[in-house]
Amino acid sequence: MITECDSSIGKTTAKLAAKEGAIVVCTGKRLDKLSAVISDISQAGGTSVAFQHDVSSADSWQTVISDIILHYGTIDVLVNNAGIASPKIILDLSTEDWSKIQGIDINSLVYGLNEVIPLMIQNGGGSIINVSSLEGLVGLPDSNPYVAAKDVIRSISLEAAFEYAKHNIRINSICPGIIETPIIETTFPDIRPNYKKSVQFPYLGKAADIANGIIYLACDEASFVTGAELVIDGERVAL
Repeated sequence: MITECDSSIGKTTAKLAAKEGAIVVCTGKRLDKLSAVISDISQAGGTSVAFQHDVSSADSWQTVISDIILHYGTIDVLVNNAGIASPKIILDLSTEDWSKIQGIDINSLVYGLNEVIPLMIQNGGGSIINVSSLEGLVGLPDSNPYVAAKDVIRSISLEAAFEYAKHNIRINSICPGIIETPIIETTFPDIRPNYKKSVQFPYLGKAADIANGIIYLACDEASFVTGAELVIDGERVAL
């Protein structure tokens, strides 16, 4: 199951997972935005299905998970990919702004864990990958709320990994650096012309760079990996 599958990272991950033979459950707030992903996967010979899903709603999580179990009986992998950014700093942030960030970035993570972990305990294990950010580790100027939310995602992932390792549930976080996605144009337009301040590679990262990391953490080759913070950043920083 991959949330926000209509995003660059979400759709790329879905296509790679289907190529590896997974039955891919794509969720998003608007089914029409998921249709292209489902079509591409189908044309490539893969199997996928779309569910309408408001990740900021606990009720929506319950409905989607119930429908998935009804159709497929289990969930082996959950990718918590949903998230929004904010270019505002704390003093510029309205209550509504923060509520939206918290609802989509943090509450969605908690709702997803609450719904999926009990199922994975029953199944004898599973893999959960939470998309955090490099900024959750080192900070980002002029984007305090985004940094805070991504740090919370990373911290929850670490604690949950410790709590549920005994159930053979692996919980890891992906920490992308500056990745070439539409959010750069809409929220951080100054990044592209100044990318050399953010990466040592001669180009920005691609969605596939992150999707490949997610696929690794989801598969059997990472069967002893949990509590990891997989940084994929083109060597922006040396941690």
